[in-house]
Amino acid sequence: MDQLTTLQHLEYLETGFEVSKILAQAGYGMEAPAFVITWGQVAEVLAHTLADYGLTPDRLDKSLLIDLVQDAQKALENDHVFSWRDILRANATSNPGIMAFLELPDMEDDEGPLTELYENATRLGDDEAYWPDGGASADFFDDF
Repeated sequence: MDQLTTLQHLEYLETGFEVSKILAQAGYGMEAPAFVITWGQVAEVLAHTLADYGLTPDRLDKSLLIDLVQDAQKALENDHVFSWRDILRANATSNPGIMAFLELPDMEDDEGPLTELYENATRLGDDEAYWPDGGASADFFDDF
């Protein structure tokens, strides 16, 4: 197991413990079933989701975690149980309280297709041949 995987595993364990503790204090038994899965499994998926985004339970209001679990319970009643982990992740990451903490993906400013073509050509070192001279000296009947 490489170091990154070990660190991520430790982060999952720590975050999972904190989420489980908060849910247990709110009255959710970790071995009690939450539909077909246990609340402990719900806490595990929620903890992994938070850890993947670099969030720790101490940064969140406890009521937000409880709301996430209640939303998850509703989602599991209405959706396909076979993809319950995906349902929980999507439910957690679409929650407005969680979305405020998530970093938006680094999006490069799109300057248009010509800029993209030019950038690709310059990366290949072909910027002189790719862009023909269109100035006053250019003649359509020049010999190439």
